Amino acid sequence: MRRALVFRGRSLTALLDRTIAALHHRLDAEAEATLHRGMHFPVGWDPYFRDVMTIADVYHFGTQHFAHHRQQLTLDRDQP
Repeated sequence: MRRALVFRGRSLTALLDRTIAALHHRLDAEAEATLHRGMHFPVGWDPYFRDVMTIADVYHFGTQHFAHHRQQLTLDRDQP
């Protein structure tokens, strides 16, 4: 039987910090021309997908997706 892997507290925070740091490192290393390269995305999969997205758009997608779910979970809809 397989068990679920659950992250809580410090281990969750540490994993999130490492993931964000790795993404920042990769983004900082991207050439400007690379960030403008684009490809087709399936627009039906996510409301933030566009028919053609650049690599910069893909990096930005994660923050859009997070903000969307954060808004869903916020009791006070006027809070940013």
